[in-house]
Amino acid sequence: MSNAVLYNVFTCWMVTLIGLAAARDLFARPRLTTAWRAFSWFWTLAAILWALAGLRLLAYYLGLPRLDRLFFYGDEFFVALHLAPAVIFVAESRWADRRLTVACGGFVALFSLLFFVVFVAQGITRTISTDWASEHELPRAAFFCFLPAYLFCVALVVYSIISDVAARLRSGAWPDGERVLATAGMLVYSLAGIADVRGIWAGWRLLLIRVVYLTAALTAFWIGRSGRTRIEVVRGGRGE
Repeated sequence: MSNAVLYNVFTCWMVTLIGLAAARDLFARPRLTTAWRAFSWFWTLAAILWALAGLRLLAYYLGLPRLDRLFFYGDEFFVALHLAPAVIFVAESRWADRRLTVACGGFVALFSLLFFVVFVAQGITRTISTDWASEHELPRAAFFCFLPAYLFCVALVVYSIISDVAARLRSGAWPDGERVLATAGMLVYSLAGIADVRGIWAGWRLLLIRVVYLTAALTAFWIGRSGRTRIEVVRGGRGE
């Protein structure tokens, strides 16, 4: 087995570590709002997802195909689970309407649950193996159950970003810098996800997709740290 698989394992676990660090910093904030609590849970669940993805690829590297497939089922469970907090974050931070937030989260949770049930019932369609990774292809029925939840999430994120850009053009300032950055990071994460969930790439391009996830995790980490650090400009040199 090629050592190139280990690059994928390393990248997955880097997303896990950075995602957990971001979630820890966000949960530590006093007076955490519903929106930011949902964002923290999103990265907690995403971190578990990528920990399992790394374990799955390590099993593939060690020549344990059954364990590889078993971890994939756990991986897809968290794929289904972590979409709802993402939607709740965007809806709550945008409108602060509890009924609308619950409706959006419930819609995504329903299709995510349906996706996982159909996936477990029909199983993996086929497995693609390369020197870089193994990828398991989802059944078409499961993929199309996932698609409404995914597209709704992306549409909500894009709407939020367009609204923030419009507000920036009108007033000359961003309405909420942290929210804008968090939403942009979610858009990057979501757009990388569709090829990954479909399971159609298993070569070097899959590693590039994982690096995109890492970039999104770094934005969340920066947001988490921004509430704990302060930059102070000191005039004059040392000793003055």
